Amino acid sequence: SHIVKFVDYIMSETSKDFEVFEHPATYQTPALTDYRYTGKNPSNYVCFGSEEVPCPEDNLYRIIGVIPTQSEVNGEYENRVKLIKTTHYVETKIESGYLQISSLYPNGKGYFWDKILSNNNWTTSSLNTVLNTIYWNEIGEYQNYISLSLWHLGGAPYQIYTSITPEGIFLIERGNVQGYSKGPLNVVSNIGLICPSDYGYSLGNNYSNQIIITNANLYKKDSWLYYLGYGQWTMTPESQYYSGGEVLIWAISMNGQIGGDFRTKTRTNGEVPQMITRPTFYLKTNVLYESGKGTKENPYRISINE
Repeated sequence: SHIVKFVDYIMSETSKDFEVFEHPATYQTPALTDYRYTGKNPSNYVCFGSEEVPCPEDNLYRIIGVIPTQSEVNGEYENRVKLIKTTHYVETKIESGYLQISSLYPNGKGYFWDKILSNNNWTTSSLNTVLNTIYWNEIGEYQNYISLSLWHLGGAPYQIYTSITPEGIFLIERGNVQGYSKGPLNVVSNIGLICPSDYGYSLGNNYSNQIIITNANLYKKDSWLYYLGYGQWTMTPESQYYSGGEVLIWAISMNGQIGGDFRTKTRTNGEVPQMITRPTFYLKTNVLYESGKGTKENPYRISINE
């Protein structure tokens, strides 16, 4: 019956499912160590936003890892649990005030990254509004579990997708190159998206310095972060490429690779980006472990120590 912080519990009880990743210093960060779940189906499920048993599918999340994170620029680093929604998100409450935003998922699966083609600045994007307004309001009292956190927005040129490695894109995300629309290098917010490097590291340390596109089929088969049938948006902007009024976003494609040649919304000819949105966030360090083994059938249950 003793109180155990969730971050401490998973570090002690499930370390066999972790891999330790050592990162060199970057433009934005010192040398850091994080702990990530890897492989095809690790036991990293969390029931978030519901007390029902069994946990509703829409409330299943998974732990990307325990990641050193700040709440502000130059703030103190804390080891925080980083979660991603297991399924894709579209809002469940359609109200008149949301109609314009709701129209941003014409394929019924995912949102445009932004409602205009000429912007890849995350801070002004419509998808940022969806996550930090609509999704944020929907989770209600569970907002109290989520830590305001610093997200890195370093930009990368799309041309390097044929040679980029997980460690390479990690350094770029935390680098000093802005996206094409000159957005900031980082942002403090509650909700974000997966990083390309999160996906890259999901196969494990043995692939940290291997070219991601070379192992695309392996990612489709053995990465728990791969989402069958759809690509996934990230927050990482394209830094250089510009063509025909379009600026681009780095994303995880349905063929298992990552790349920077994904349009923020449809072309005028009606082409729809088959991209889904999976809300991602960091838990506060005072979130407590209650029960569960981390499996889909018996996910971790958590509470908050107010």
